[in-house]
Amino acid sequence: MSNDTLVEEIKESLVTETDLTFLRQLDTETLEKIHKELHDYIARTEELQKPVFKVMAVSTQFIPNFIIAKLAHDYLTPYIIAQVVIYMDPKAAAKIGKSLRIDYMGQVAIYANPEITARIGNLMEPPLVTQVVKDLAQKNFFGKLGELADLLDDKVMIDIIKNLREGKMVGNIAHAMMNQEKLIRIIPHIPPEIRSGAKAQLMSLGNKIAERF
Repeated sequence: MSNDTLVEEIKESLVTETDLTFLRQLDTETLEKIHKELHDYIARTEELQKPVFKVMAVSTQFIPNFIIAKLAHDYLTPYIIAQVVIYMDPKAAAKIGKSLRIDYMGQVAIYANPEITARIGNLMEPPLVTQVVKDLAQKNFFGKLGELADLLDDKVMIDIIKNLREGKMVGNIAHAMMNQEKLIRIIPHIPPEIRSGAKAQLMSLGNKIAERF
Protein backbone atom coordinates (compact mmCIF):
# COMPACT_ATOMS: atom_id res chain seq x y z
CA MET A 1 0.00 0.00 0.00
CA SER A 2 1.45 3.39 -1.01
CA ASN A 3 1.95 6.27 1.43
CA ASP A 4 -0.76 8.26 -0.38
CA THR A 5 -3.27 5.42 0.10
CA LEU A 6 -2.29 4.94 3.75
CA VAL A 7 -2.75 8.65 4.49
CA GLU A 8 -6.11 8.67 2.70
CA GLU A 9 -7.32 5.67 4.73
CA ILE A 10 -6.11 7.25 7.98
CA LYS A 11 -7.94 10.48 7.08
CA GLU A 12 -11.19 8.63 6.31
CA SER A 13 -10.91 6.44 9.41
CA LEU A 14 -10.57 9.57 11.55
CA VAL A 15 -13.45 11.15 9.58
CA THR A 16 -11.65 14.47 9.39
CA GLU A 17 -11.44 17.14 6.74
CA THR A 18 -8.09 18.26 8.16
CA ASP A 19 -5.23 18.18 5.67
CA LEU A 20 -3.06 15.21 6.64
CA THR A 21 -0.71 15.32 3.67
CA PHE A 22 2.17 16.08 6.06
CA LEU A 23 1.98 12.41 7.12
CA ARG A 24 3.31 11.42 3.69
CA GLN A 25 6.73 12.55 4.89
CA LEU A 26 6.83 9.59 7.29
CA ASP A 27 8.39 6.33 6.18
CA THR A 28 6.01 3.60 5.01
CA GLU A 29 6.69 1.34 7.99
CA THR A 30 5.68 4.06 10.47
CA LEU A 31 2.57 4.91 8.47
CA GLU A 32 1.57 1.24 8.37
CA LYS A 33 1.91 1.04 12.17
CA ILE A 34 -0.28 4.15 12.62
CA HIS A 35 -2.83 2.73 10.18
CA LYS A 36 -2.94 -0.63 11.96
CA GLU A 37 -3.16 0.86 15.47
CA LEU A 38 -6.00 3.15 14.40
CA HIS A 39 -7.98 0.32 12.80
CA ASP A 40 -7.39 -1.97 15.78
CA TYR A 41 -8.62 0.76 18.16
CA ILE A 42 -11.76 1.37 16.07
CA ALA A 43 -12.45 -2.39 15.92
CA ARG A 44 -12.12 -2.75 19.71
CA THR A 45 -14.39 0.23 20.31
CA GLU A 46 -17.08 -1.03 17.94
CA GLU A 47 -16.95 -4.51 19.47
CA LEU A 48 -17.68 -3.06 22.92
CA GLN A 49 -20.55 -0.98 21.55
CA LYS A 50 -22.25 -3.77 19.58
CA PRO A 51 -24.81 -4.79 22.26
CA VAL A 52 -26.07 -1.22 22.60
CA PHE A 53 -26.43 -0.70 18.86
CA LYS A 54 -28.20 -4.04 18.42
CA VAL A 55 -30.80 -3.06 21.05
CA MET A 56 -31.27 0.32 19.37
CA ALA A 57 -31.77 -1.40 16.00
CA VAL A 58 -34.49 -3.64 17.44
CA SER A 59 -36.23 -0.66 19.05
CA THR A 60 -36.60 1.08 15.66
CA GLN A 61 -39.20 -1.55 14.73
CA PHE A 62 -41.62 -0.04 17.25
CA ILE A 63 -41.03 3.69 16.68
CA PRO A 64 -42.48 5.69 13.74
CA ASN A 65 -39.85 6.83 11.25
CA PHE A 66 -40.54 10.55 11.69
CA ILE A 67 -39.89 10.20 15.43
CA ILE A 68 -36.65 8.30 14.78
CA ALA A 69 -35.60 11.09 12.43
CA LYS A 70 -36.41 13.72 15.07
CA LEU A 71 -34.40 11.83 17.69
CA ALA A 72 -31.50 11.41 15.29
CA HIS A 73 -31.38 15.07 14.31
CA ASP A 74 -31.68 16.35 17.88
CA TYR A 75 -29.89 13.78 20.03
CA LEU A 76 -28.00 11.10 18.07
CA THR A 77 -24.75 11.61 16.21
CA PRO A 78 -24.36 10.37 12.61
CA TYR A 79 -21.80 7.87 13.94
CA ILE A 80 -24.43 6.25 16.18
CA ILE A 81 -26.94 5.96 13.32
CA ALA A 82 -24.22 4.49 11.07
CA GLN A 83 -23.61 1.76 13.66
CA VAL A 84 -27.30 1.08 14.32
CA VAL A 85 -28.19 0.49 10.64
CA ILE A 86 -25.67 -2.36 10.52
CA TYR A 87 -28.16 -4.46 12.47
CA MET A 88 -31.27 -3.31 10.62
CA ASP A 89 -33.06 -4.70 7.58
CA PRO A 90 -31.88 -2.57 4.61
CA LYS A 91 -35.49 -1.86 3.57
CA ALA A 92 -36.32 -0.53 7.04
CA ALA A 93 -33.12 1.53 7.10
CA ALA A 94 -33.94 2.98 3.65
CA LYS A 95 -37.39 4.08 4.87
CA ILE A 96 -35.83 5.86 7.84
CA GLY A 97 -33.23 7.41 5.54
CA LYS A 98 -35.99 9.09 3.54
CA SER A 99 -37.05 10.93 6.70
CA LEU A 100 -33.56 12.23 7.49
CA ARG A 101 -32.12 15.52 6.29
CA ILE A 102 -29.82 15.15 3.29
CA ASP A 103 -26.88 16.76 5.08
CA TYR A 104 -27.36 14.38 8.02
CA MET A 105 -27.48 11.38 5.66
CA GLY A 106 -24.21 12.52 4.14
CA GLN A 107 -22.61 12.53 7.58
CA VAL A 108 -23.98 9.05 8.30
CA ALA A 109 -22.45 7.77 5.05
CA ILE A 110 -19.04 9.13 6.09
CA TYR A 111 -19.11 6.94 9.20
CA ALA A 112 -20.91 3.95 7.69
CA ASN A 113 -19.42 0.83 6.17
CA PRO A 114 -19.65 1.29 2.34
CA GLU A 115 -21.18 -2.18 2.00
CA ILE A 116 -24.04 -1.23 4.34
CA THR A 117 -24.45 2.15 2.63
CA ALA A 118 -24.67 0.41 -0.76
CA ARG A 119 -27.35 -2.05 0.42
CA ILE A 120 -29.46 0.85 1.66
CA GLY A 121 -28.62 3.13 -1.28
CA ASN A 122 -29.79 0.51 -3.78
CA LEU A 123 -33.26 0.78 -2.22
CA MET A 124 -33.50 4.59 -2.19
CA GLU A 125 -34.38 7.10 -4.89
CA PRO A 126 -31.28 8.03 -6.96
CA PRO A 127 -31.63 11.82 -6.31
CA LEU A 128 -31.32 11.19 -2.55
CA VAL A 129 -28.28 8.94 -2.94
CA THR A 130 -26.79 11.46 -5.38
CA GLN A 131 -26.89 14.14 -2.70
CA VAL A 132 -25.08 11.82 -0.28
CA VAL A 133 -22.44 11.05 -2.94
CA LYS A 134 -22.02 14.77 -3.65
CA ASP A 135 -21.58 15.49 0.06
CA LEU A 136 -18.88 12.83 0.35
CA ALA A 137 -17.14 14.14 -2.77
CA GLN A 138 -17.15 17.74 -1.52
CA LYS A 139 -15.43 16.51 1.65
CA ASN A 140 -12.88 14.62 -0.51
CA PHE A 141 -13.76 11.20 0.89
CA PHE A 142 -13.05 9.56 -2.45
CA GLY A 143 -11.62 6.36 -0.96
CA LYS A 144 -14.97 5.60 0.65
CA LEU A 145 -16.80 6.80 -2.46
CA GLY A 146 -14.78 4.43 -4.62
CA GLU A 147 -15.80 1.50 -2.41
CA LEU A 148 -19.42 2.63 -2.48
CA ALA A 149 -19.37 2.98 -6.28
CA ASP A 150 -17.93 -0.54 -6.58
CA LEU A 151 -20.83 -1.94 -4.54
CA LEU A 152 -23.88 -0.04 -5.77
CA ASP A 153 -26.02 -1.65 -8.47
CA ASP A 154 -25.00 -0.64 -12.01
CA LYS A 155 -28.34 1.05 -12.70
CA VAL A 156 -28.21 3.03 -9.46
CA MET A 157 -24.65 4.13 -10.18
CA ILE A 158 -25.56 5.24 -13.72
CA ASP A 159 -28.52 7.26 -12.40
CA ILE A 160 -26.28 8.88 -9.77
CA ILE A 161 -23.72 9.88 -12.42
CA LYS A 162 -26.45 11.41 -14.58
CA ASN A 163 -27.79 13.33 -11.58
CA LEU A 164 -24.32 14.53 -10.57
CA ARG A 165 -23.75 16.12 -14.00
CA GLU A 166 -20.15 16.92 -12.99
CA GLY A 167 -17.47 15.24 -15.09
CA LYS A 168 -14.59 16.11 -12.78
CA MET A 169 -16.36 14.59 -9.77
CA VAL A 170 -17.24 11.46 -11.76
CA GLY A 171 -13.60 11.21 -12.82
CA ASN A 172 -12.43 11.36 -9.22
CA ILE A 173 -14.91 8.64 -8.22
CA ALA A 174 -13.86 6.47 -11.17
CA HIS A 175 -10.21 6.94 -10.18
CA ALA A 176 -10.99 5.62 -6.69
CA MET A 177 -12.92 2.56 -7.92
CA MET A 178 -11.29 -0.87 -7.80
CA ASN A 179 -13.95 -2.72 -9.82
CA GLN A 180 -12.70 -1.88 -13.30
CA GLU A 181 -15.07 -4.36 -14.96
CA LYS A 182 -18.05 -2.54 -13.50
CA LEU A 183 -16.65 0.82 -14.57
CA ILE A 184 -16.19 -0.40 -18.13
CA ARG A 185 -19.81 -1.68 -18.11
CA ILE A 186 -21.30 1.65 -17.12
CA ILE A 187 -19.11 3.97 -19.25
CA PRO A 188 -21.28 3.56 -22.42
CA HIS A 189 -24.32 4.74 -20.42
CA ILE A 190 -22.69 7.99 -19.25
CA PRO A 191 -23.81 11.12 -21.18
CA PRO A 192 -21.07 12.42 -23.55
CA GLU A 193 -20.64 15.79 -21.79
CA ILE A 194 -20.04 14.03 -18.45
CA ARG A 195 -17.73 11.47 -20.03
CA SER A 196 -15.51 14.15 -21.55
CA GLY A 197 -15.09 15.89 -18.20
CA ALA A 198 -14.44 12.59 -16.43
CA LYS A 199 -11.88 11.62 -19.08
CA ALA A 200 -10.01 14.89 -18.69
CA GLN A 201 -9.86 14.45 -14.92
CA LEU A 202 -8.70 10.83 -15.19
CA MET A 203 -6.00 11.87 -17.65
CA SER A 204 -4.78 14.54 -15.23
CA LEU A 205 -4.56 11.84 -12.54
CA GLY A 206 -2.62 9.53 -14.85
CA ASN A 207 -5.29 6.82 -14.80
CA LYS A 208 -5.21 4.64 -17.94
CA ILE A 209 -8.93 3.89 -17.67
CA ALA A 210 -9.36 7.36 -19.27
CA GLU A 211 -8.73 5.64 -22.62
CA ARG A 212 -12.08 3.85 -22.25
CA PHE A 213 -14.08 7.07 -21.78
